[in-house]
Amino acid sequence: MPEDPRQALLREAADRSPHWDVLVIGGGATGLATAWDAVSRGLRVALLEQADFAGATSSRSTKLVHGGVRYLQKGELDLVVEALRERRLLLHNAPEYTRTLRFVLPATRSFGRHYYRFGLWLYDFLAGKSGIEKACLLDKAETLERLPRLVLEGLKGGVAYTDGQFDDAALCIGMAQAIRASGGLVLNYAPVEKLVVENGKARGLVARDEESGDSWEMRASVVINATGIFADALREKNHIASQWTVRASRGSHLVCRREILGGNHALILPKTRDGRVLFAIPWKDRAVVGTTDVPTGHPCLDPEITPDERRFLLEEASRALGVTEADVTSQWAGLRPLVSRAHVRKTASLSRKHVIEVSPEGLVTVLGGKWTTARHMGEDAIDTAFRAHDLPVALSSTADRPLSAHGARPRPHLLDEPADPGPEALREEVLEAVRHGYARSLDDVLSRRLRVLPLDAMIARALAPQVVEIMAPELGWTSGKTAGQLADFLRLSASFVPLMND
Repeated sequence: MPEDPRQALLREAADRSPHWDVLVIGGGATGLATAWDAVSRGLRVALLEQADFAGATSSRSTKLVHGGVRYLQKGELDLVVEALRERRLLLHNAPEYTRTLRFVLPATRSFGRHYYRFGLWLYDFLAGKSGIEKACLLDKAETLERLPRLVLEGLKGGVAYTDGQFDDAALCIGMAQAIRASGGLVLNYAPVEKLVVENGKARGLVARDEESGDSWEMRASVVINATGIFADALREKNHIASQWTVRASRGSHLVCRREILGGNHALILPKTRDGRVLFAIPWKDRAVVGTTDVPTGHPCLDPEITPDERRFLLEEASRALGVTEADVTSQWAGLRPLVSRAHVRKTASLSRKHVIEVSPEGLVTVLGGKWTTARHMGEDAIDTAFRAHDLPVALSSTADRPLSAHGARPRPHLLDEPADPGPEALREEVLEAVRHGYARSLDDVLSRRLRVLPLDAMIARALAPQVVEIMAPELGWTSGKTAGQLADFLRLSASFVPLMND
């Protein structure tokens, strides 16, 4: 049996002879984008993640690469311009993980059509020459032609426009692979136990292997806290003072049969009861409906949709598309790391802009932001970190650095794959996930490598016994470990099953 690929990573991480330029804590979109940027400048970088890459927020997005129509409406033009620029770069640098998607925004008032058309004309204008199909007015017949299942009362017509979509978890894994292939170290299931602070300055960290329990120390010129919703917890644990804080907001989604849309266009409802827009977008062979905006307390890896949120989403989706409980195949929630300086009652009013804070100890913390702007956040984090530490650094090259040309291994037909991969592809896909995709658990494979659980919870639970039997010999699991993995997955996946968590 070949050596478990994780062992080489652990040996490299525990080798105290090298001095790292950058240590990044956090393996979600922000942390991986930061490490990717550091590698692009020729820096020696290591990234540590407490659980799985994209294990929390970064695998539970609405799957959109977008400027943010909502932020345009709120007048945050600088954020929209930044996100539209990053949309263009992401579509160019990661075409295997992303694509353009045509949306329809229906209107129930004649004036509304022209109001939305003007806003989306501005959206296109701010995007510049992006090579994306422009917005256009639709009459009622044209709107229904694109969204045959639309049952919105009082429909007058609508506007069609273009944005992007992607596979969020797959893109994270692709970045991890590209970082490693470019000379960096990436290690999941390696929580940071504490920072190493000497003479009042952060000089490194102590990490632990979640599987063996072994700990080791790593030293670096710069330590970056890119832990998203856990950013405050890391600083509090290490007594690091802060001016900015994370306000977590739960965004929940329902996943339905693709037929609810009746075609390949996505739907956007401009206003729901909680003030957010509502999306219904085709994703793989399903449709994702979301999202809510509910302030939450303590951050966690596996937030769950509440019965109230599910009812809210069902009511809105039923009003527009006639969706019923029988259409729902999975449900899930994620926590957004919104950034705030003062107490704010409604998280919907908080911006998705990012903030980079450097503590007196020199710890660099990246707060806020959104998936689409992760690349720019990483670039900004490295620039800020090296300026704060008065260190020389080369310019970033991630704006023109395709992932697949630098070691990422995207799966064929990634954006069109079915919820059930079928018996012939299953074994091959699972082995790829374990050998080259850093998968260490049954949940890693079914949730974030093959995406079965967020697409169809019952199919995922049915496939679990087969998948765990493929993984067990690869990772040297005992019969007890194998049984434990299956039990853990069935327990975790229960919250994804519609009506099972009431």
